[in-house]
Amino acid sequence: MMFLKNRPRRWWLILVVCAAGYFSLFAARPSLLSPVGVNYFGVWFLDSYAILSSNEALARGFDVRAPNPLDYLHRPHVYSHWWLRLGGIGLTRADNFSVGLVLVVLFFLVAVAGLRPRSLPETIWYLLVLISSPVLLAMHRANNDLVIFILLAPVVPCLLSPGRPVRVLGMVLIAVATALKYYPAAAALLLIAGERPRDGKFSRRIAAVISLSVGLALIPDLPDLKAMLTATKAEGLMTFGAGNLFIRMGFTGWTVTGLSVLAGGLIAAGFFAARKLPAWTVAPADRGVWLSFVLGAALLTGCFLTGMNFAYRWVFALWLAPYLWSLWHDPLAPAALRRLARWTAALLMVVLWADPLACLVFSFMRHVPGDTLVRWANAFFYLEQPFTWAFFACLIGFLVQFVRGGLRSRVA
Repeated sequence: MMFLKNRPRRWWLILVVCAAGYFSLFAARPSLLSPVGVNYFGVWFLDSYAILSSNEALARGFDVRAPNPLDYLHRPHVYSHWWLRLGGIGLTRADNFSVGLVLVVLFFLVAVAGLRPRSLPETIWYLLVLISSPVLLAMHRANNDLVIFILLAPVVPCLLSPGRPVRVLGMVLIAVATALKYYPAAAALLLIAGERPRDGKFSRRIAAVISLSVGLALIPDLPDLKAMLTATKAEGLMTFGAGNLFIRMGFTGWTVTGLSVLAGGLIAAGFFAARKLPAWTVAPADRGVWLSFVLGAALLTGCFLTGMNFAYRWVFALWLAPYLWSLWHDPLAPAALRRLARWTAALLMVVLWADPLACLVFSFMRHVPGDTLVRWANAFFYLEQPFTWAFFACLIGFLVQFVRGGLRSRVA
């Protein structure tokens, strides 16, 4: 391997080739998907098909909020009406394979563009995140979270630009992503990171205008908002959400969300009060990696605390990996932050790979009755909840560090 020493581009090429080869294996043998936790319904790009079938149903005069007879699984349209503009450009279910393939390839290119390994261990680290079953699930289904990933990928470079028009573009991208799926509103946390004296007032004004515009555009969706937020219940293996704990305790409805948010707030308050994490100024060269980490952490934490999510939302963990590796191996970083990075990295591997490995083990237990396997899977799912909570507690610690630094900058 000596020919690879000090040649980062070759490590990147190895990452790309290995990941592409891994995904191609499942494209050639879809039967291998189920053992690693990805349900295969005999159809590729199932989620992009749902969007296109909703557009076709609208064109035929059907109620798109009702079960859709044109969809393979008869799913109703549960997103904003912005998705229903695709029919206006002539896209139908017949175009689904092309649409899904383009989306998956574009996502893959954007994802690997943000990963720059410089050694074999770092390459393996990125590869373990990139080829994890949640990412495979998102690509197999051409889930619309891939669209959100692509839209938000340029946000950090835009916000770091010295030109105000480019910074405004970053805010517009957050607004468009929010209009499509609501949860990207958490990305607005990045707006407190401005370092220029006038950035705060400028950001608030532009953000207010954009937020008002998006709110007005989403007025048609308000009557269906509750149904959209509660339409599909994610539970069991290959899902995550703080609500799992409180549902297990017997709570239901919006009480689950309230308790989840309260628990997250208490964890954040604990970090604020304890001040266990020392002040740490990220080097200018690493600021983009740090803000990308904050973006991914804010999105995932917001989703974790406010709802139940299918595993494909873990695609945003790709933005966590570079900063965790960098901080973990930075000899100049405070010891407490390096420990937090190590714990977060270890827990990230658990939350990404525990369910797929459990599914793989269960796939070999063909002699065990199905209802028994379901009980075992549910028991495993609840046993891993403390690890999931610990992971998000670590993310909240980093977010508190970011907010504290932003507030300190504002006061200064």
